[in-house]
Amino acid sequence: MNIGELEVRSGASRHTLRYYEKIGLIAPLRRNNNYRVYTPQTLQDLGFIQRAQSMGFSLAEIGEILDAQRNKSIDCAEGAKLIEKKMLEIRKKITELKSIYRYLDEERANLEASAAKQLELQRLNNAL
Repeated sequence: MNIGELEVRSGASRHTLRYYEKIGLIAPLRRNNNYRVYTPQTLQDLGFIQRAQSMGFSLAEIGEILDAQRNKSIDCAEGAKLIEKKMLEIRKKITELKSIYRYLDEERANLEASAAKQLELQRLNNAL
């Protein structure tokens, strides 16, 4: 498939596809006219890249995983460590987000209380 078809089928922009090619995440074949040709495996790799990114993996980490898959050199123990590391990062992020949420909830409550006081003062001033 050409880059236009890959763009449509994967949802990734041409810019993204060329960037992924530049950093080695995908590797198209080349026709005699030097046009890029993408295989169904490229589409599968893009699906993996998108899922891994949504789980918080960096492009460098994704590249390492794809290289290991392509070279049939997947080390299950290393894979487990990578996942455990990502899980710890996610747990830390959840803790940080909960703290931010509590802070914002308190600020919202304070602002609502201030707004109610302002409204009451306006009513009193209008009544005078």
